[in-house]
Amino acid sequence: MKLLQAINTKNYFELIRFVIVGGLATVVDLVMTTVLVFTTSFHENLITSIAFITAFWVSFFGHRYFTFKAKGSPVAFFALALSTLAIRNLIVYLLVLANIRGFTALIIAMAVVTVITYVVAKFKIFKKS
Repeated sequence: MKLLQAINTKNYFELIRFVIVGGLATVVDLVMTTVLVFTTSFHENLITSIAFITAFWVSFFGHRYFTFKAKGSPVAFFALALSTLAIRNLIVYLLVLANIRGFTALIIAMAVVTVITYVVAKFKIFKKS
């Protein structure tokens, strides 16, 4: 229900900013993923970890200064990033076990953690007093 409340007229532009920052972080993530897939023989979990950490910095500063315009806690946001990284890696691992590999596994995991990130960032980390 809180997610539906977040998507009201008052928060409409915030949601657009979230999509922009998330889109930029996703582009960074995808570029890193693509470069690593085609230039290394790293396992998918290492690739997704490197790409995720790189995109983290884009995401944190974008959400802090553009999306939510609230200080937020870098430690809490990093904890969220690490938590979603663990979830993302678990999803990738399980998909690889199910013989779903490469971009498909990486993108499915990325989509799941994007939703989790918005909800936690909106209602916990960058929550305005």
